[in-house]
Amino acid sequence: MHVVELIGPDDGPGRVLVLSAPVGEGHVAAARALAARMRALWPRAVVREVESTGSTARDASLARSYAVTMRWAPGLYGAAYDVLLHAPRAAAPFKAVSASRVGHDLAPLVDEEHPDLVVSTYPMTTGGLAWLRRHGRLPGRSVAVVTDMAVHPYWAWRDVDETWTLLESSRDQALAVAPGADVRVAPAAVDVRFTPRDRDGARADLGLPRDGFTVLVSGGSLGFGEVDHVVDAVLAAGGPVTPVRVVVLCGRNERLRGALQARGLPPGTLRALGWTDRVPDLIAASDVVLTTAGGVIATEALAVGRPVVFAAPVAGHGRAGARLAEDAGLALVCPRPADVTATVTRLATDPAVAAPLAARAAEFGVRDLDAALRELAARVRVG
Repeated sequence: MHVVELIGPDDGPGRVLVLSAPVGEGHVAAARALAARMRALWPRAVVREVESTGSTARDASLARSYAVTMRWAPGLYGAAYDVLLHAPRAAAPFKAVSASRVGHDLAPLVDEEHPDLVVSTYPMTTGGLAWLRRHGRLPGRSVAVVTDMAVHPYWAWRDVDETWTLLESSRDQALAVAPGADVRVAPAAVDVRFTPRDRDGARADLGLPRDGFTVLVSGGSLGFGEVDHVVDAVLAAGGPVTPVRVVVLCGRNERLRGALQARGLPPGTLRALGWTDRVPDLIAASDVVLTTAGGVIATEALAVGRPVVFAAPVAGHGRAGARLAEDAGLALVCPRPADVTATVTRLATDPAVAAPLAARAAEFGVRDLDAALRELAARVRVG
């Protein structure tokens, strides 16, 4: 028998299940950030994180196929994304099969936990929750948290109680995929360490020079996109008056890191980093964050108040999210290396270019995730 503990108005749900999947690091990072904030807000709640779609074999297959496709055939991924997004009837059978399989595999976990609230940051896991709800096997309230600017077609499901998107345009995208769903614009799910901070202090902590224009480059956790060409384009923007330095987050792509280090450039010009937990400091130390992948690094940069540039963004949700962010005044999009050089030059030499981007980033970052979670707790209690 499931015993519901009486809670006060400032407490959260009794049991919370936070689901993600180890396909890239963004979904997992968002889930961990949400879980940490929930534990701080709701000390009496039991918050459990599970980084799996319910099958370790499927998790490994998804991670492997995603990495291989994005590295060697990103156009194929982009084509599939476009078809699923713009042809919902064609996508429906694939979504139904996926949701059924994931739902079956998640059922034992949900039965064991019997959560009052279950939150998913990964599209296919969200589909599994929708299947469980349709079959009367999902207790409590379910929430899908979209971690990208653009909504993957597998992210939007009418049977999930609510879906959180980052932008109004993202909300419209989700509703086009799942008409009638409860879709809300919500703050980004980022760690509390991603907050506005003094740039000079961050540079001092990292051993970076205080002068010059610093560009933080990221290709996501696996170093996707033409990062080496993007680095060339950024370095070409440097000049004697305003030198440009590049710090590259190579993530788990040691091949990329080795190739950049082999250039032999001084660390004051080019610094290639492997996996690091100092991303909040590195964003704070930068003048602009440039990404080929989009995803969580973009929202983390905005939370710190730094302008974002999408450089030759990867196909699929990468390009779609870049367009939505640019339309919202939150980023600039550079389809070609020449565009990167021109844009970085303008940002480094003309404060009027960076100022509106920084102002919009500050508006985006000030949105209160803790307040959104408190409001969610009230809906869980009412439901």
